[in-house]
Amino acid sequence: MKIGELARLSGVTIDTIRFYEREGLLPAPLRTPSGYREFSAETLGRLSFIKRARELGFRLDEIGEL
Repeated sequence: MKIGELARLSGVTIDTIRFYEREGLLPAPLRTPSGYREFSAETLGRLSFIKRARELGFRLDEIGEL
């Protein structure tokens, strides 16, 4: 799935997804030949986990340790 669909399904913004990639909380996605990011269903699950952990008050460094 592309980044827009991932954002829509997870309830976070595209910028948040890119931030989590830079911070190492999400694995680098595969790229299509035209350079678009292609995310897996596993990434959606991980993103949902991160979002829930943030809602519970965990800091990003704590989430990274989990």
